[in-house]
Amino acid sequence: MKDKKLKILFLYPNFHMNTLVPNGIAILSAVLKEAGFKNVELFDPTFYKNKDKEEKTWDEQRVATGQLRPFDFKDRNLELKKTDMFQDFIKKVETFKPDLIVTSLLEDTFTVFEKFMSHLKDKKIPCLAGGYFPNSKPEFVLKSDYVDYVCRGEGEGAIVDLCNALEYESDITNIENLWVKKNGQIIARNKLRPALDVNKLPIIDLSIFEDMSLHRPMTGKIYRMAPIETQRGCPYRCTFCNTPEKHDVYKEQNAGRYYRKKTIENIYKELKHIIPKYRIEYIFFVTDTFLAMSEREFDSFCEMYSEFKLPFWFNTRPETITERRAKKLKEIGLNKVNIGVEHGNKKYRREIIGRNYENEVVIKTFNIMYNERIATTCNNILGYPDETRELIFDTIELVRKIKSENINAFTFIPYTGTALRALAERKNYIKKDYLCNQVETVDGIARSDLNMPTISKKEIMGLVKTFTLYARMPRKYWSEIKIAEQLNEEGNKKYQELMKIYQKEYALLYSTSKTGYIQKPGEVQW
Repeated sequence: MKDKKLKILFLYPNFHMNTLVPNGIAILSAVLKEAGFKNVELFDPTFYKNKDKEEKTWDEQRVATGQLRPFDFKDRNLELKKTDMFQDFIKKVETFKPDLIVTSLLEDTFTVFEKFMSHLKDKKIPCLAGGYFPNSKPEFVLKSDYVDYVCRGEGEGAIVDLCNALEYESDITNIENLWVKKNGQIIARNKLRPALDVNKLPIIDLSIFEDMSLHRPMTGKIYRMAPIETQRGCPYRCTFCNTPEKHDVYKEQNAGRYYRKKTIENIYKELKHIIPKYRIEYIFFVTDTFLAMSEREFDSFCEMYSEFKLPFWFNTRPETITERRAKKLKEIGLNKVNIGVEHGNKKYRREIIGRNYENEVVIKTFNIMYNERIATTCNNILGYPDETRELIFDTIELVRKIKSENINAFTFIPYTGTALRALAERKNYIKKDYLCNQVETVDGIARSDLNMPTISKKEIMGLVKTFTLYARMPRKYWSEIKIAEQLNEEGNKKYQELMKIYQKEYALLYSTSKTGYIQKPGEVQW
C-alpha cells in the first residue's frame, strides 16, 4: 500500500503525571498506520514539571494520603521535563505541520484541551474529538472554537474514513459515527456504524509514545508497563460509570452489542509482539472487570499467560474472585489487583450504585487474595448523591475488616452520561451545564461537585483526605482524625502529625517475598 501524505497529530490533554499509556491512542495509531497513514505523531504533556503550582502529582497525592507506596522515578534515571509545555506544543505543531489534530477527552480534561488549543488560535487546523465526554455531550464539545468533528461510539473506522476523506478531498458529511461542524453550525449527525470485531484490530502501536511514558509505579517500584485490552465494555451497570450509556446507545441504534471480548489467541499474539519489541516488564490488562469470564475462558487465559512469566495487574469486582482463581492467578504472576468495593452499606450500594453483593463477600474476597499473598487495592468512592456522614462511615467500618495493602478513597465525580449524574441533576444537586473538573483540588483532594443537604462538600473532601487514617488507626485517634479532616492550617498540621504515627505504627506493608503481608501492631487485627 502506498503511504499517504496526511499528517495526524494526537493531543493527549492529560493531568500532570496522571496516566497509564492510553490504550485508545495506541490502537488508533495502529489502525491509521495499517491504513497507510504513516505520518502520525503525539504530543503528551503528562511528564512535564508543573510550573504553575507547587501541587503534588496525582500519585504523590496518593502517597501523601497513605493510599500508595512511595516510589521514585530517579530509580530508573527518569526526570520530568522542565521546559514550557505550551511552547513545546506550539513548536511541535509548527515543525510537524499536521493536517488534522485528534484528541481524546474526558469531561475534566476538556478545559486542559482548550488551553492547549488556545495557543494555536491563529492556526486553521481541523480537529477531531473523541472519548467519553464527546460521546455523551457532542453538541457541547462542538461549540468549542477548536473542534470541527466529534466521534460518537468507536473511533477506529471513523478516523480512517475521515483521514481518507481529507487525503483525497472527498465528502465527510456522511461518515458514520461522526458529527460534523461547518461555519459554526452542526451540519451532520451521522448514525453509529456496527460494533466492530475487536479480534480484527491490529496490534497496538506503542512507538508513538516517548520512552518515559511506558514507565509507571507499581507496589513501590517503577516498571516498563504496557496496556492490553481483553474486553471492550463491561457486563455490569454501575451507576457512576459511563459504560452503560454506550450499551444503551448501541442498542437504540441497532449497532450491535457494545460488550465484546478478544480471543485468547489474539491476546497471546499481542503479548508475543509487544513484550520483546518494547522491553515490557509489567502488563496492565485494560478492562473494567477483567474476571468477568467463564471458568473455561479463565483456564484458557491462565494456560496462555503462563508462558510470559511477567507480573500483571487488572481491575475486577469482589464476586468474580474465588479461591481457585486466586491460586491459579498467583501461579502465573498476578502481582496486584484493584477491587472495587465502592461502598460499605449493602442497601445503598444495591439501590444507588447498582452493585448487589453482601459485605461478607467483600471480606472473603480480600481474605482469599491475602492468603495467596497477592497485593490488593481496595477502591472506594465518597460523596455520592444523598450520602451522609453515617453512610460514609459504613464504608470505613467495612474497609477496617478488609485485608488490603492499599486503600483508595476517591471523591465522587458526577460525569455526564452516567445514571448518577442524571440523579444529581434531577435533585438539583448540580446544574445541567456544569462541567466536572478534577484539575482544581484542595490540599490535593479532588473537589466535590454536589450541593447536598445531607453533607457538605468540605466534609466529603475531609473524609476523602483522612479515609486511610480512619480505616487503619485505632478508634482512640478518631477525635484527632476529625480535626485533621479540616481543609485549613489546623487540619493540615494535625493530619501531618497523624500520618507520621500512621506510617510508623499502623501502615500495612506488603513484600513480594514469601513473607507476604507484614502488619505493624494496631487495633485492626486479622
